[in-house]
Amino acid sequence: MSVMRHDYYLARTSNNLADPGISGRGSIFLTDKDSLPYAVALNREFPLIYAVPKSIKDPQVTAKKLAPILELDENFLIEKLSRSDDPYEVLKRKVSDETIVQIQVLGEEGINVEEEVLRYYPTVGLLDHLIGFLGFDKNGALAGQYGLEEYYDEKLRGKPGGGRGEDLILTIDSSIQSEAAALIENAVTKWQGTAGSIIVMEPKTGEIIAMSLYPGFDANNYSAVKDRSIFINSMVQGLFEPGSIFKPLTMAIGIEIGAVTPTTQYYDSGEVRIGSYVIKNSTEKNYGYQTMTDVLEKSLNTGAIFVEQKVPKDAFLKYLKDFELDKKTYIDLPEARGNLANLETGRDINYATASFGQGVAFTPIEFLRAINIIANSGRLVQPHIVKRIINPDGRVTEISSVEGKQVISSETSAKLTSMMIKAVENGSGRSAKILGYNIAGKTGTAQVPNFDKPGYSDETIHSFVGFAPAYSPRFIALIKIDKPRGVRFAESTSVPVFHDLAQFIFSYWKIPPDQPVQ
Repeated sequence: MSVMRHDYYLARTSNNLADPGISGRGSIFLTDKDSLPYAVALNREFPLIYAVPKSIKDPQVTAKKLAPILELDENFLIEKLSRSDDPYEVLKRKVSDETIVQIQVLGEEGINVEEEVLRYYPTVGLLDHLIGFLGFDKNGALAGQYGLEEYYDEKLRGKPGGGRGEDLILTIDSSIQSEAAALIENAVTKWQGTAGSIIVMEPKTGEIIAMSLYPGFDANNYSAVKDRSIFINSMVQGLFEPGSIFKPLTMAIGIEIGAVTPTTQYYDSGEVRIGSYVIKNSTEKNYGYQTMTDVLEKSLNTGAIFVEQKVPKDAFLKYLKDFELDKKTYIDLPEARGNLANLETGRDINYATASFGQGVAFTPIEFLRAINIIANSGRLVQPHIVKRIINPDGRVTEISSVEGKQVISSETSAKLTSMMIKAVENGSGRSAKILGYNIAGKTGTAQVPNFDKPGYSDETIHSFVGFAPAYSPRFIALIKIDKPRGVRFAESTSVPVFHDLAQFIFSYWKIPPDQPVQ
């Protein structure tokens, strides 16, 4: 008997069921505004059915009995049960209580039930891209894959000999995350987009309050996913051309170096010619004399080019690099970095299109960090997801916010904030308005580049970036919807999502109005 049990435990280990890293792996928690914890990644026991083939007298008869109970192919079971030298063979994992009862009633010798510890994610579809999952690396070893499970794998993993890993407490607010996830799913479904995302951040600290990407996946059943690209968190690993949400950055550069002011006028003829290229406004209209504030309100491409042409190329590129649009944010997640390579050529046309966010590409988190400079009085912050780390002995390590350099002056920041408020009050962002609150924001409708030939396709990405209450913001958010159908501009798709999200946050956090209500 002792030899048989030795063989059994050896077989269990070879089936990765006795890995000390599972039962000892640290948990991941969200909290809400009342600091109530909610586990979103933990270890849990699940029942499985296993066989001891050397104890089974007639594999065919036993397989015939088991097949309807386990809902498995009879030939599959015969093959497993016929391995006469095998002391341990898993037949089915995560079985129901009803199945267990049926197996126990059957009372078949060599067929047993036991518990195994697995990683469990209770919030399917809510945080999958952010958390990732516990899986197997290229060497077949158990390890965190994607998201926080990968980034913090060393801290989370159980120690040899049964030692427990560390727990993570996230900056994510469970209620705001749930609301964001529901809003982006509804918007993508309504407009038949291919994907959509929301990032919500605290402007002064860089704490990520919500981060939701749709469609998601079931981290508890990741092996069933055929297209592994769905595991990639495009909010931190995918580049996109932002389009007109980039215009406030162009305007900030122009104002910061004294090239323009909010009231500077130019004549909009509806188009700008650069060599053989003709660039028009998205509406294909001309508006005559317009101020820089009008440029943001009406989202005029010609106005963005007007500002860019008043700024020396080396200064324009320097400020974009000061905004760190070509660097990783060093958020605590696997991430990519943006691409400003188009501007290294020095070509006039590349600078012109960059002024309204085409021909340059960034991750959403990179772009949000850059726009947040306006919300944060001109200063850069480092986004982060983990608020504190709890050691097995109870010691708590607080993750402090990292404040970066001053990129533009607080005066320039204040001017841009006022201009972005007017873009919401009078421009394409007007459906973001909420009575009693100043909201600063900007819409973007960017063309999607062709990947098999030069130029752009007819598909678009709709986005909106906004912060509120504008003069002392509690949050900043970026909403992005990929390739919506049947609608031309972001004011109909992304902006209403921001409105509903902001209304929820105002109520949930009990943020008082910052302007008189008549």
